[in-house]
Amino acid sequence: MSTKGIIKGRRATTSVLMYAVLILGGIVMFAPMLWTLSTSLSRDSVIISHRLIPTDITFENYVNAWSFPQSFSRNTNLGTFFLNSIFVSAMITAPALIIDSLAGYVLARRDIPGRNLLFYMALATMMIPFYVIAVPLFLVVRKLRWLDTYQGMIVPFLASGFGIFMFRQFFQTIPKELEDAALVDGCSAWRIYWSIMLPLSKPVLGTMTVFKIMWSWNQFFWPLLIINKIELKTLSLALTMFRGLNVTMWGVLCAGLTLATIPIVIVYLLIQDTFEKGIVMGALKG
Repeated sequence: MSTKGIIKGRRATTSVLMYAVLILGGIVMFAPMLWTLSTSLSRDSVIISHRLIPTDITFENYVNAWSFPQSFSRNTNLGTFFLNSIFVSAMITAPALIIDSLAGYVLARRDIPGRNLLFYMALATMMIPFYVIAVPLFLVVRKLRWLDTYQGMIVPFLASGFGIFMFRQFFQTIPKELEDAALVDGCSAWRIYWSIMLPLSKPVLGTMTVFKIMWSWNQFFWPLLIINKIELKTLSLALTMFRGLNVTMWGVLCAGLTLATIPIVIVYLLIQDTFEKGIVMGALKG
């Protein structure tokens, strides 16, 4: 066999192995989601089923899951928690994108004293587990009388070291001449940021939008600490009510989990291309 034939054979073998590993990884990742969907569409039971494909499809679990919270409070249903999660996620994501991008722009393009020190301090926040600062943050929120309030869930997460890092790395790749031309035309620093830098950062904006929505939507530990009123609970926190002390109705629980997953999937599908461009750009230029 020639050398070229041996090389082609090795490449084919490598490709087969690579795709086999990817398919196996996909199955491992998708199997829990398929089980959740299958259980939500099956007849409700207190016994855990291991079927990945439902035999008797019913949507009764979704109806029961939607009205289940009324057993705790007459004025609540799953929609109440959906609205809370949507509001908290939106009020964290939109302002956080502006704050992170502004900080990233200043640290990347403005000559201010201690710029590098400020950047390293922002990076340092990524290395500290949230559980380390949870108690001090709780004391601050209690002092501000923000327990059982929306602002208590929103304000502490309006900026992130990861977002500042992503925007700073991107803004550093934009040619300085573009900014100089805008200054010659009479643009202020704010106008340069808002009209030039921010529109150019759409890939990073898309990436951070997905991350911010996902992080805020899936928050559990922090709302668990500061929220006691049932009407203010977010969806991830409210789903704990579906699990009983002695008995768990798995069909209803999985229906609630499926409904909670749908908004994140929709957001990702809407900005999938922008998200992937931002991830690739961060890998190449970060």
